[in-house]
Amino acid sequence: MKVLVTGAAGFLGSHLCDILLRRGHEVRAMVHYNTANIAHLKNQLETVKGDIRFPDECLEAARGIDAVAHLAACIHVDRSRRYPRLFYETNVEGTMNILEASRAEDAKFVQMSSCEVIGNIPEGKANEEYPFKQPCSPYAASKQSAESWCFAYHKTYGLPINIIRGFNLCGPRQKRGKKGAVIPIFIERVLNGSPPLIYGSGIQTRDYIDARDVAQGITRLLESDYRGELFHLCSGVEVSIIDLTWKILTACESNLKPKFIEARPGELLRSVGDYSKAEQTLGWHPEISHEQSLTDTVEYFRNAY
Repeated sequence: MKVLVTGAAGFLGSHLCDILLRRGHEVRAMVHYNTANIAHLKNQLETVKGDIRFPDECLEAARGIDAVAHLAACIHVDRSRRYPRLFYETNVEGTMNILEASRAEDAKFVQMSSCEVIGNIPEGKANEEYPFKQPCSPYAASKQSAESWCFAYHKTYGLPINIIRGFNLCGPRQKRGKKGAVIPIFIERVLNGSPPLIYGSGIQTRDYIDARDVAQGITRLLESDYRGELFHLCSGVEVSIIDLTWKILTACESNLKPKFIEARPGELLRSVGDYSKAEQTLGWHPEISHEQSLTDTVEYFRNAY
C-alpha cells in the first residue's frame, strides 16, 4: 500500500513512518518545513514539500496514493487562543483540502483528531459514544469541525474514512520549547536546572499515551477494511499534573521541586479515555507503560543536548 502521511516529519508522523516502512508499505511524506525527525529515513521514503492550506499542493502530494494518514495540524491549545485564524485555516480548511485530494484518488483516509473535542470528563472514562461538550479552545473547535467534515465526506461520497481521537500523546521526539507539550517542556527545564512550572493546583488529570503506540493503532486502521468509524486511542489511566511532575523529576534524577503559578483559563480539569472499541475491533492496546515512555523521552532529550 502506498500511504501519504501529512505532517510526516512531526512527532507522531515520524513514528508512523517508521512503522509503515517496517510493515512493508511505501510512504510519501508530506512535510511543511523541518525534516529532522525523518532524516534517518531519507533513503526509504519519498518526501514532498507542501502546505495543506493550499489545495493544489494537496492534490499533487496525493497523486497515485492508496491511503492517507492525515496528521498535519496546528496543535498547541494556548497558541490557538492567540492565533485562531491560523488554526481554522490549517485544521479545518487544510483537512478539507486533503479530503478533496483523497477523494480524487479514491484513497483510504484516517483523520487524526484529539480528545480536546470532548472537553472536560467529570467522571468515568470517555468512549466513542461520550457526548461532545462545547469546545474550550479554538484548537478544540477546529478539530471538532474537521471530524464533522470527515464524517460528511464519508456519508456523502462513500469514502473509506475513519477517525482516531488520540489522548495526550507523549514519547521521544515530542516538541519542546514555547510550542511544546508539557512533558518535554518539564524535562527540558529540569535538565537545564530549572523547576517545572505547574499551572494552578496540579490536580488536573490527563490520559497519557505513547505516540509509538498510537502509530501502531493508525497502521492497524489503515490496513483494515473499516469505514466511517471512530476510535479512541488512549491508556485509560489518568495521571495528575503534580504526579506527572514528580515522575519526571525522578526520571531525570533531579532534586528540584515544582513551582506553582496562576491557572490557565479554560483548562480541562479531567481527561481520561476508554480504548475498549480499539481493543475489540483492531486488537490494539497500549504496550508502552507511562514510566517507560518517560524514561525513553528523558534519554532522548539527554542525547539532544
